[in-house]
Amino acid sequence: MNNQEPKSRVQRYNFNQDPEHPTRQRRKRPRRWWPWVMTLITLAIAILLVLAISHHNNSASNTAASSSDSASIAAKSSSNSEQTAYDIFKKKYDAYNDNGLTVTQKQKLQDIINDESNDAVQDREQQLLDRASTKSSETSSSKESSGSNSFDDVHTFSSVADAQNWAQASKNQWLQAGYTTYTITSDGQGNYNLQFIH
Repeated sequence: MNNQEPKSRVQRYNFNQDPEHPTRQRRKRPRRWWPWVMTLITLAIAILLVLAISHHNNSASNTAASSSDSASIAAKSSSNSEQTAYDIFKKKYDAYNDNGLTVTQKQKLQDIINDESNDAVQDREQQLLDRASTKSSETSSSKESSGSNSFDDVHTFSSVADAQNWAQASKNQWLQAGYTTYTITSDGQGNYNLQFIH
């Protein structure tokens, strides 16, 4: 027998070395730069979002301020036009008013008020007209010629419509004076007498 030691069954391998190219060096991995790029892109997007939101807020506040200024200018303009419309009405009212208004004058002023499109102006004009006293447009009343305008007097008109209009126009006044109704009678000469009743 041969005492020689048999060849070792275990072979040694160098896993870091290619058996065909024993001197070949290990390939270097490329540096991973994409996480840095992604971080930079994310930061750029965040900055752009912040700038966009800031710009939007600034333009929104500028728009709100300019619309507030526009509303203020429009309100002043509207206020000026309301005052002008009321002043025109007041001039007509003052021209008619001579210790009271006749029924015809009141009706003309009421027509102006009814045609007014602005509610605020219409209210002011109506209040002015409602405070005006009404004087009769009598055709032949001796009491009127003496300056008396009492509701105790008999008022004479040329038509029933004139008498009714005058009674309606002065309704607040004769009701406050204690009268409850009125009568209109013909005098047989084409005139109509208006008399208030307690």
